Amino acid sequence: MAAFTMLVFIAINLIQSFTAVPSNCEMLQPRKIDLKSTTFSGKWYLLRWATQYEPYRKEFGHVDNAFFLNSPIVPMNKTLMKGYMRIGDECISQMEAYHLSSDGVDFTSEAKPFMVFRILDTKIHTSLLFHMEEKREGKTYHTISLYGRNPITMENELKIFEEHVQMCGG
Repeated sequence: MAAFTMLVFIAINLIQSFTAVPSNCEMLQPRKIDLKSTTFSGKWYLLRWATQYEPYRKEFGHVDNAFFLNSPIVPMNKTLMKGYMRIGDECISQMEAYHLSSDGVDFTSEAKPFMVFRILDTKIHTSLLFHMEEKREGKTYHTISLYGRNPITMENELKIFEEHVQMCGG
């Protein structure tokens, strides 16, 4: 089921799209992830998202709320993410495994190797800003998602998210 994969990319309050990433788009630097650290594990609430991929906006545009539980498996250099979302009266959950690259930056979906994401360094350690690249039909699509430890978006988190989406052509 593709539902959990999209959990990383669905919205609670804001659905924006951004056009192809211009060559002058300066992405925030990726945050190096140490799976041994507890800062990445645990529960994360979806706060905002934006995607270039139209089918995702149609399929997940009516999500009421979503979160995921992250459980790193250090010896295997991967993490399990169990996601939950509600769309109307339907509740969906699914677990996916992601391998962390040897440099600690890129995560690759075990089930969908064409999907790679990294966490961008916002300097706010109570939030995660995901940047996903997905190759489909010879094109690369970008999705940006903001997650927080608290289900309520803080102003500084929202500002970083919106600036990043705009910088990349939103």
